[in-house]
Amino acid sequence: MRPQALPIRTLALVLALALPCAAAAGPREDYDAFRAGLIEQASGPTGMYAIQDVAVIAPGASAHLPAGANAAALRWSPGAGGQNDVRVSWRDGRARIDAPELKQAVDLLKAPDQKQVLPGGLSVRATVYEDSIKAWLYNPALVKQRFKGLSFFPYDPKGVIQATFTRKDAPQAVSHLDSRNHTGTMYWIGDVELPLQGKTYTLRAFNKNQDWSKMDHLLLFFTDKTSKKTSYGGGRSLEAHFPAGQPPRSLSLNFNTLYSFLCAHSDYYNCPINLTTYVPVELKYGEKYPPGA
Repeated sequence: MRPQALPIRTLALVLALALPCAAAAGPREDYDAFRAGLIEQASGPTGMYAIQDVAVIAPGASAHLPAGANAAALRWSPGAGGQNDVRVSWRDGRARIDAPELKQAVDLLKAPDQKQVLPGGLSVRATVYEDSIKAWLYNPALVKQRFKGLSFFPYDPKGVIQATFTRKDAPQAVSHLDSRNHTGTMYWIGDVELPLQGKTYTLRAFNKNQDWSKMDHLLLFFTDKTSKKTSYGGGRSLEAHFPAGQPPRSLSLNFNTLYSFLCAHSDYYNCPINLTTYVPVELKYGEKYPPGA
């Protein structure tokens, strides 16, 4: 895996997220990079445990942080607010942030990491979500209060599985409900035939995009016999990457990089609740739950 906005848009649903992993030499190295990247994504100053609030801003609308409030008490309020407030608007494809401390307005979508650091250590980050944007407010001080570490199953070479992918030439839109009671759309891009413990299971593969020329990965959403026991009950995700527009017929899936839906770490994410496939085996790979257990 590598840094991307997808997990925040689909698992937040999502799934910004947004789980950074460096390119590695093999499955074991992928697992090590996966663990390090997920821990960083959870515990960093703009990580999952630093989220203080999120505002969903429709085209033409705004949200603001009231001036004068204690940093720990700041929450988004709808509307443009006043001249002394921190204001974010979504117009003409720009996520504009204005603040008294800024010399000029900044388009968050063009800023480094799509974020702006505010006085007092807070940060605002923007991500595109469906037909709106999300303005994420981060407070690094929350990480010390909330983050208790993450847990993982030990690396197991049996978790590297050769599967077969059959693509759909015309990806099919699938409407889904998420954990914040919003509806969204994912695209069913094909089927993965997965051999597990002597049986073969067929799983739908998804992407947030419907244009094959722009597609460079597929997403699988699972529950299994570890769910609600040693892994997150809501589901876990697996990603497989390929050159844009060129999905291979044969896939090497590293189940050691299964990760929990991001709702396992924050209620501010929008996680799918009707796209998972139940696989009736124990998938003792990847991220465990609860954190720190």
